[in-house]
Amino acid sequence: MVHLSVVIIALNEEKYIEQCLRSVIDVADEIVVVDSFSTDSTLDICRKYDVKIIQQKFLGYRNQKNFAIEHASFDYILSLDADEALSEELKNEIIEIKKSWEFDGYVFKRLNNYCGRWIYHTSLYPERKIRLFNRQKGRWGGNNVHEVVQMDKDTKVKILNGHLLHWLYDTYDEHLNKINQFTTISAEEYFKLGIKPSIRRLIINPLWRFIHSYFIKTGFLEGKEGFVISRMLAFSCFLKYAKLRSIYKGDQGKSIGKLPNLAVSQTTNVPLTDQAISPRIGFDAKRAFYNHSGLGNYSRNLINAVTKWFPDGSYTLFTPRVEGRINLLREEQFKMVSPKNYWNKIFNSIWRTRSVVKSIKRERIDVYHGLSHELPFGIKKSGAKTVVTVHDLIFIRFPQFFSPIDAYIYRKKLVYACRVADKVVAISSQTKKDLIEFVNFDHDKIVVIYQGCSINYWKEYTPSEHETVRDKFNLPEKYLLYVGTIEERKNLLSAIKAVQESGINIPLVVVGRRADYYHNIIVPYINEYKVKNVFFLEGVLDAELPIIYQNAECFIYPSLFEGFGIPILEALVSGIPVITSSGGCFSEVAGPGSIYVEPTNHLEIAEAITRICKSPDLREKMIAEGKEYSKRFSQEFMVNAYMDMYNSLANSK
Repeated sequence: MVHLSVVIIALNEEKYIEQCLRSVIDVADEIVVVDSFSTDSTLDICRKYDVKIIQQKFLGYRNQKNFAIEHASFDYILSLDADEALSEELKNEIIEIKKSWEFDGYVFKRLNNYCGRWIYHTSLYPERKIRLFNRQKGRWGGNNVHEVVQMDKDTKVKILNGHLLHWLYDTYDEHLNKINQFTTISAEEYFKLGIKPSIRRLIINPLWRFIHSYFIKTGFLEGKEGFVISRMLAFSCFLKYAKLRSIYKGDQGKSIGKLPNLAVSQTTNVPLTDQAISPRIGFDAKRAFYNHSGLGNYSRNLINAVTKWFPDGSYTLFTPRVEGRINLLREEQFKMVSPKNYWNKIFNSIWRTRSVVKSIKRERIDVYHGLSHELPFGIKKSGAKTVVTVHDLIFIRFPQFFSPIDAYIYRKKLVYACRVADKVVAISSQTKKDLIEFVNFDHDKIVVIYQGCSINYWKEYTPSEHETVRDKFNLPEKYLLYVGTIEERKNLLSAIKAVQESGINIPLVVVGRRADYYHNIIVPYINEYKVKNVFFLEGVLDAELPIIYQNAECFIYPSLFEGFGIPILEALVSGIPVITSSGGCFSEVAGPGSIYVEPTNHLEIAEAITRICKSPDLREKMIAEGKEYSKRFSQEFMVNAYMDMYNSLANSK
């Protein structure tokens, strides 16, 4: 049986929240209420039940719900609004699902109560909503009013029979007030996304909303309420685009894609260079929005850094889609461009690799940066100067880790990007060396700019935050740590053998996505040798991982090859000793204070672990040297190097 966290967001919900809580008591193993500082009796009602209460200023519907999910103890989530409740049929279905969880997500049919009446017709029924899901496979996305749970590709969902009961509006006045509030939020969100208020959207869309609701969805069967609801839906659609048109007219086209009247110039951060920040910079943002590790972390860190340290710059993010994306910091400071016409939306991978060139030219981008080994074909026609970041050439060094077709495509894209780019960023000297050796590439265009790591790792956390994370994952008092994808190249088996076969009593904690290597190699070894002291953590959030690092005795990273090895840097910044592989880029990242071993020699790894754990003086020395060495990878150094390069390229146009 799975354990289920019920998460609820609330603000002044004294009228409905008790019936919501009562409806989930029988299905919840934990109830988390995220309250936006209610001033009525909402919290008093919650305290009558076994509820974990977290107060958080309202972040917008989508972000508030993701915040609530992050504070759940279990991966299996039931996400509700305070004015919703489970019907008896739906509750019984969830109880059965907990006994045998088969799908990644479950769709509820929401039944709305409008002015005291349950509505079984109009566009309000049945509203199909994913509310029960595995947070490893989905999270809240969409717009900040019409937020939806968006599941990863290749996930399976099932529609349930029971109703999710929703008390929508009690009066017509309440409905009108909400329309005014929500259409303002939607218009601002659409403006930020670059959506235009066309005549079709202003006139045809509202008319269709009424026809669809009243006639096609048989709203006329609801009598007066059916007509009112259909008219309100049409009016809401019109008002949203009318407000959007007003925003565009007021902005006079000067900052399309940015919210008006946002005083970003008042930030306390200052640029690190004396040069004026004038170029229009474009980024390929697919990885930043949709990759949760590796290339995604690099892309997010860079975009977040340039908007922090150079807030007055002009930044445009090009993405094949915007649904279900990861949210970035300071999103008001950049514009997002995505496919607009039907065929480009359908074939968005072609848009990203070819058709995006027209968008780059239309946006008058000065410098376009491909953040992950590739640039669009025909990019020279855009008139922009170009940069491509190359992280590693693992698909050339170790082709056995890739399918032949993938290795071929990766190489073709890399060779093209390096040939047409004005500058090639290698994230380590090892990657620069590989570019010259394997691609026979002109080294004059290569610039080495090291990666940084998330600002979360540079923070100090309170004792209570440490205790919360320790309790959530039931961490041992002392433990060794491995972080990284559990795949063949990362060579986790050597670390497990070092602990198991050398009789080391300290447990090994493992955090990372599980590839086939985990199922085919790691699990059989653990079963054969009855390994007891290796723990695999699930559901670790970005904000929790730094604390897991900081509490470890040492970090073990016996990878066979890396382009950079960002977990090593995360460990150094977190203040724990590092044991990693000799050769390659590892010494570039880990510095002189770390211990280097032959990665396939588990006895050598075991000896290094023993040395650190038995010598407090050695451990403290390694921590101090690691922290000092890690300063060269700070965000300030990284972003300054990039902005100098962008300015230089823009000035040479």
